[in-house]
Formats: sequence, C-alpha cells, structure tokens
Amino acid sequence: MSDVEVVSLDRVLIATADLEASTRQFTELLGLEFGAVVDPPAAPIANRTSRIGVEFVSGDDSSAVQRFLERNGPGLYAVSFEVADVDEARESLAANGVDPVDEVELEGFHEVFYHPSSFEGVMVALTEYDRPHPAESAAAESGWTRDADD
Repeated sequence: MSDVEVVSLDRVLIATADLEASTRQFTELLGLEFGAVVDPPAAPIANRTSRIGVEFVSGDDSSAVQRFLERNGPGLYAVSFEVADVDEARESLAANGVDPVDEVELEGFHEVFYHPSSFEGVMVALTEYDRPHPAESAAAESGWTRDADD
C-alpha cells in the first residue's frame, strides 16, 4: 500500500503551441473561462488555467513542452494530483524507485513532476498548496460561515 495520500485531481495539463487559440476554442465551444497568462521570467513555459482545472501549457524552443509538441503534437501533457504532503509522497515514491524529473516550489505551492515512463505514459505532477477547500470558500463567499465558538 502506498503512503501517498491523493486529495483530489488538481489539473489536466494540455500542451499547445498557441495558448490564445487553444483557450479561445475551449471558451467558445465549452464556455470555460481562463485566468491570466502565467509566464514566469526564469522558466521556458507559459500557461493559462481554468477554474475547473483545465490548463493549457506552451513553451519556448528549449522547453520540455516544445519537445513534447514536436514528438506528439498538441494534447494531454500531464495530470496533476493534489496530495496531502508532497514531501511524504516524494519519499514514498523514491522508496519504490520513482524519482521526480522536475520540481517547482513557491510560497504556498510545491509541485513535483514524474516522467511518463513511471506512470503508464502520462507525466504525473504531485501538488501541495495552501488554500481552503472549494466548499469552504463558497460557503464563506455566501456568508454561510461563523466562528466555531459561536
């Protein structure tokens, strides 16, 4: 039995050569709304994510995303799972001979990526971040919450 505690499916990442065209198509055909383009200055990638977890990702010529696009064309790039503890998950996978190929750590956000050869041909990301559960956020926005002592 694994010591990895998967909390939820976090995001489905789709590789594309054109973020704007891809997000426009999903908006026009499915009504999805996407956030701003995230384009970290030190990284060779950019992405846009919808509220429900569809994320388009593209990259410059030096990126793994671009190499993926050259080999496979646009399509499923990775699946991200939210885990309870990303460090514990990494240790558990390492004990089974599965080591990450990349890692991103920012304030309140930690993600590790695993090569597709370890997961039936799909790149897997394990993600941990600080945020309330969507039900808790919705209840707070609706004014349905109170302090536990009330």
